[in-house]
Amino acid sequence: MKEHKRIFPPLLLLFASIQCLFLGTIIFERANHLEVGLFVLVFLLILGSHFQTYSKQRFSVEFDRWRVAVWVFFGSFATFGLRNLGCDTVIATAVVGLFGGLLEIAFKSKPYFRQVPAAIYCGAFISMTNLTNDAGFILLASVFTCLVFFVSKSILLGIGGKLGTMAFIGVVMAYIIQYVAAKL
Repeated sequence: MKEHKRIFPPLLLLFASIQCLFLGTIIFERANHLEVGLFVLVFLLILGSHFQTYSKQRFSVEFDRWRVAVWVFFGSFATFGLRNLGCDTVIATAVVGLFGGLLEIAFKSKPYFRQVPAAIYCGAFISMTNLTNDAGFILLASVFTCLVFFVSKSILLGIGGKLGTMAFIGVVMAYIIQYVAAKL
């Protein structure tokens, strides 16, 4: 339990900084003011110095099984498909989450399927974003979220809201890559 208490402050700062960076880029895109760019730069410098301080601490990372993490793709594309068929975003996410829960009930004798609903629901959160209605964006965000889901088994233990946070990180990373690619 001591390892989780030591890793919590850097993770909290990481999540907050990713959200601030995302909001900063949106404001910069809308306003094109130099002050916003300076805000993002200063925040990144603070973030870098904070992680340099915590880089000396040792912690172990347990990897989740990749077979479980792959279900993130199913959740995101199932929700994306239901949205494209005209279903409301929240209803589509609820249907996909319900399917994940029913999948666990149907195969309750197999321990593998006890972990699958979380991955499906995490993927459903990806498709709740309405930045673009593009399958390529959903695929890119799913790849990043799948990677975060894969490494987060021991790191995010006991933290509430981790599925939405992982989906948020995947969406932000996909948005940043699309934004940089559009500017090139």
